Amino acid sequence: MGENTIINLTELKENHEGEIVLIKAGRAATQRLNEMGLVPGTKVKVVRKGPLKGPVELEVRNSHIVIGYGLASKIYVKIV
Repeated sequence: MGENTIINLTELKENHEGEIVLIKAGRAATQRLNEMGLVPGTKVKVVRKGPLKGPVELEVRNSHIVIGYGLASKIYVKIV
């Protein structure tokens, strides 16, 4: 996968970074993500992924946040 490849956040490997390009979620979920700082243009790093579609730990602007797999699956990133 190249640098301009857009993938689902759940596909991004641990210790890899991506830039959010699209959030395909309803209004409430999008607002929740926005409040956590997850908006298009934001760089995120996958720190850890739980087993069996478990939660995803992200590093965003020097902070760590954990979101569920379902919510993470609504976020699309380009690899950076």
